[in-house]
Amino acid sequence: MTTARIPPERSEPSADDAVARLMELTGDIAVLPAGSRLADENRPGHQCFVILDGAAEVEREGVALRRLGSGAFVGDVSPDGRPLPPGRVTVRLEARSHVLVLDSVRLAAAVDADPVLAAAWRLLVSRTLVMAPREPRARGSCHKHRR
Repeated sequence: MTTARIPPERSEPSADDAVARLMELTGDIAVLPAGSRLADENRPGHQCFVILDGAAEVEREGVALRRLGSGAFVGDVSPDGRPLPPGRVTVRLEARSHVLVLDSVRLAAAVDADPVLAAAWRLLVSRTLVMAPREPRARGSCHKHRR
């Protein structure tokens, strides 16, 4: 008699499955032409992005800071690990690109609500994070208390 070993069913999704689910729940894929702006340093943003296929340039005040390629997360992360839209930079697509557009509020809510999605978020960011360079802040200064 021959017996076949049946692998146990996975009770939890793999890390890649969880990242795919997070993207599916919180984002939409768009095909955007070259020259499209994902972020504008002069306007507040509301979305984060993952460049699925394509390239973009990050600049501040007209000065190129870096180039982004496929797989790059375009956004920021708050000190407590929550997703934020990119700020203080302009990000412009260099070529026609497939981009995952992530609603930062929906993404933050999903990350807060589900530990599996929170782990997927941390994994996604650790693999792809490209944030705006931080501007140095004078010691002891706080924007809220300026007069």
